Amino acid sequence: MKNIFFTLLILLAVIKLNAAPDIYTPTLSNPANNAVNVFPDVDLDWNAVTGDIGLHYEAQLDIVADFSSATTFTTDVTKYQMSELEFGRTYYWRVRAIDNSETSEWSEPRSFTVINTVTISRPTDGASNVDANVAIIWQRISGVTNFDLEFDTIDTFDSPALSVLSVAGNAQTTNANSLLFGETYNLRMRARHVSDTSEWSTIKVFTVNNTLSLKNPANNSTGNSPDVEFSWNKINGLLKYQLMVSTDPEMQHFEAYNVSATLTSPKFIPDTLMFGTNYYWQVIGVHANDTIFSEIRNLSTVDQVTLTSPANNATNVVLQPTLSWEPITGLLYYEVDIANNQDFNQAFSYRVESGNEFKIPLNVVDSAKVYYWRVRAISSRDSSQYSNTWNFRTVALGMNDQVAGNQNARIYPSPASQKVNINLKGSYTGINEIEIYDLLGSRRFKTTVNSTNGIIKDIPVDNLTNGIYMVSILSEGRKYTSKLIIQK
Repeated sequence: MKNIFFTLLILLAVIKLNAAPDIYTPTLSNPANNAVNVFPDVDLDWNAVTGDIGLHYEAQLDIVADFSSATTFTTDVTKYQMSELEFGRTYYWRVRAIDNSETSEWSEPRSFTVINTVTISRPTDGASNVDANVAIIWQRISGVTNFDLEFDTIDTFDSPALSVLSVAGNAQTTNANSLLFGETYNLRMRARHVSDTSEWSTIKVFTVNNTLSLKNPANNSTGNSPDVEFSWNKINGLLKYQLMVSTDPEMQHFEAYNVSATLTSPKFIPDTLMFGTNYYWQVIGVHANDTIFSEIRNLSTVDQVTLTSPANNATNVVLQPTLSWEPITGLLYYEVDIANNQDFNQAFSYRVESGNEFKIPLNVVDSAKVYYWRVRAISSRDSSQYSNTWNFRTVALGMNDQVAGNQNARIYPSPASQKVNINLKGSYTGINEIEIYDLLGSRRFKTTVNSTNGIIKDIPVDNLTNGIYMVSILSEGRKYTSKLIIQK
């Protein structure tokens, strides 16, 4: 009897062993148990198990822990992506494995809670001087179709200033649209998809910039050229800038110039300004809903040209001096007058279209005389006052200039064209060094020649152009200089 009893026990154990499934229970991996802020398109993920032919998985999702109202999903892989889960809802899930002969136990269930609000990163709460098209940046959320943004000057979001914006659900940033300058705004966001809408985010408060800062020219600046460049600091979110220039301090009447708002460093050169005029200027920024104004600044333009060289009352000036003055930009040309009288009767007048200097041509001025000169600037719109009148005295040159040794040197013929002779008026016979310079001091010729009884013959000058030159003669340790005129 006892043997029969033990035999039955063994048979029952075998039957029970054979009844247990041969397929393992899956282990859940993601999301972690009790995870929060899960996206509404979360991937449910678990570890794979081995099994016979036809192995697949069943996943269940429910809003109650006993899975009494569960939705079941079937898949051949170890992952299943959800969609359109409700914002802020807590879900429970579990998985089991099934093949053609066996079904595993259900995994240990897990829970997670779907995100319920958007987190705004920028602008920070309390931010000031933000752009009228301020960039809004928020935490990424997948599985949504749209984000809704609301801007209002009151936190109940029901004033006439309310601005509503909707962007695609794959975005993480957008820009506000033409907010009012200097206004303080409340901002909130929410996410939505076809089946649900999240709660509104925490409200962020920020204030829009209300300052358009000017750069150049400085306030009360003087001596500006008629093509003065106006510049100011960039403001984002504008449709355009408008530069206003007026001779009226109240800016009641002005010339207006539209300037692109896309410039990185906004600047503009208006139509040529008048010489010697006091101007007022201001810049405004414009977008669809509002306008921002800069301060009003003052400037004055240059009244006359300022001469620099040769200095007033200069003496011993070469016969082809270079006249120079301080530059003025934005001109068509300068007008240079030169005369031997202060009234500029029968003056020589020259037009200088580039640069701020002028070399007086040959044979305009003579030696040992006083000349007067002045300059004025000509623009497309106006003419400046003449500069102050300056004068200079040219160098004194004679046909027989004695320099050293109480000896005279005479050059003939004069004027010359091909060759010249030099009479040192002495009886020296020997080697002499000859140098010829133009009136700018550049050496044009040098040679060593013999003299016989103080006479030097046939010095070639055919390579010199028409004009006046200085000849230097070194003879017997004495140096002589004399004027040479070339005329062909």
